[in-house]
Amino acid sequence: MSRLSTLPKDIEDSANGRQHKGEVWPARKLHILSVGPIEFGCMLHDALLDRPNARLSIAPDYREMWETPQQDFVQVAILHNTLSSSTLEDACRFIRRRWPYARILVLRSGESFLEDALYDERLEVESPQEVLLAAIGRHSGGWTGQVRRQI
Repeated sequence: MSRLSTLPKDIEDSANGRQHKGEVWPARKLHILSVGPIEFGCMLHDALLDRPNARLSIAPDYREMWETPQQDFVQVAILHNTLSSSTLEDACRFIRRRWPYARILVLRSGESFLEDALYDERLEVESPQEVLLAAIGRHSGGWTGQVRRQI
């Protein structure tokens, strides 16, 4: 039996991350896995600094992804264009097996390069930071990483 089942409804809602008296409470941290160059991971880290509910793991290459524990639930994986097409395919398949509910964003220019089922969205490599953060929000259930207050 869940401990939440014995709580009043309004307390249960706030514990689950639902609205409570004009506030949106974050339900859990968002775990993002960045696979690609350290420089890109650092840029992503800097973009997420003002979003307190984000956790970032950086794997500079495909092999480093194996170091991320399976019990660390990854919601969004971002794969950078420095990976070869075959490595991108292997990485997507690995992520789909290890974290089946994770969304995969691929930063890649050019025409089709992977089966559509292997990734959820492709962004241009030079996409502005705001576009990348908006894509993360779309694929993580509307996550904004901030507590909003209604006045």
